[in-house]
Amino acid sequence: MSKFSEYLRNLIDGSGESISAISRSIGAERTSIHKALSDERVLPYKVVQNLARHFNLSLDERQEFLRLYYILLQGEETYRNRQAVCELLNHLSSVEFHKIAPPVASKLPSVNSLIRGEYAVHSVIRSLLISESEQEKAKFHFLLPSKLNLTTELMELWLSGREFYVDQILCFYTQKDASVENIRLLGSVIPLCMASVGKYQPYYFHNTSDAVTLSPMSYYIITPNYLLQFSEDLSCALLQGMPELIEHYNNYYQRLIQCCDPLTQCNTSILDILQEYITTTAPDEIQVMMAQPCTARYYTPEIIQKYMRSSNVPYQDMLALVERHFSVLRQNSMRYYSIFTEKGLLDLFNSNVIVDLPPQFVPPLDHEDILAMLRQLRSDIAKDNICGLITRPTQLKLPDYLSISVSAKNKINIYPTNAFLFGAYCCNIHISDESLCRIFQDFVQSLPGSPMVYSKEDCLKLLDQLTLPF
Repeated sequence: MSKFSEYLRNLIDGSGESISAISRSIGAERTSIHKALSDERVLPYKVVQNLARHFNLSLDERQEFLRLYYILLQGEETYRNRQAVCELLNHLSSVEFHKIAPPVASKLPSVNSLIRGEYAVHSVIRSLLISESEQEKAKFHFLLPSKLNLTTELMELWLSGREFYVDQILCFYTQKDASVENIRLLGSVIPLCMASVGKYQPYYFHNTSDAVTLSPMSYYIITPNYLLQFSEDLSCALLQGMPELIEHYNNYYQRLIQCCDPLTQCNTSILDILQEYITTTAPDEIQVMMAQPCTARYYTPEIIQKYMRSSNVPYQDMLALVERHFSVLRQNSMRYYSIFTEKGLLDLFNSNVIVDLPPQFVPPLDHEDILAMLRQLRSDIAKDNICGLITRPTQLKLPDYLSISVSAKNKINIYPTNAFLFGAYCCNIHISDESLCRIFQDFVQSLPGSPMVYSKEDCLKLLDQLTLPF
């Protein structure tokens, strides 16, 4: 018996009502409820909603009832993976990027001294990062336990204007349900790539969770002048400053990196970005999550020539790449997903600014051209040429500073928009791990009909309100 059917059985028994009475009350067939109790049938979503209302479930009870239903419908692993992607996007939406004053470091302890206690270890790590990042183009190497998250400390330094580089080796686990933890890792990786504008480079390897640590202080941070070793539980650390030892660890770290794969690739060249778009965009599979709707398939050669500017880039070379990219999008006739927000749609309508195009290359469009694109979008959604979905802000948020395109066959491509502190395409992130790509693609394809998005009909109504003449 599934957990959902067990929960439903308890609700029915606790109500004291017969299944016949309940089925009449919610407008469902009695046999469908009987079969659901024995896991012979999965109830439609509307019936489950009606059952929740019928039993007057509290908010917590309703969430648990629906959670068990989705696990039954999707399978527990798939459900957990989809929830992890949703949580990642919601987390990224809450991350703020803005200029800050440089943090102040406490005095470092003497070298070769043992630091005891988790608070003291954290304090030394923070002070070490602050003091060592003052050096021009300093380079750091990290091998950190999963318990230690330095996202806040590193973002503070980069957003305060420090110029330094970080390599980090991450462990991706391979046991059952490890995908959830691997997705959560991206919650720190992506903001660090963004805040550093490409100066953060994560590498990864696969391991099992029961791997044994043989050294009492097997984790470390290497800086230009120090080696800080610490235990997995952060209960103790040792700060060392011997140049020969630091060089030895640097050489050892470089050998480790050769055994790992880069988790992300970052670049800032607009020509490389356009080529990446062309390489990773399949004509039969386009999935874009961005605050604004993806209107790229409506960029005709005439529109491109009308608006495209060139800034320190050969115009004809860029024009050829732009036209090649958008011609692929115009040819797409299946599996074209554009996931966007109501706010992003309204911003596009009111500002005439396409946020995923750098203003130095593309100025605001004429309002009539924006209207024409939105009318074409409305028509394509109505005809099912595009799966256009608006997110429910209480369920799924999209970071307005990112455009995310997904393909299981290629990569997860993450591009900053004009809403990002340093501007569009300042640091473009590409993730090619196959397991992550498959999970993200499955997430996008699972959205139609899910509670995370509004219905197709509601999406069309909103587009009608904007584009139909009064």
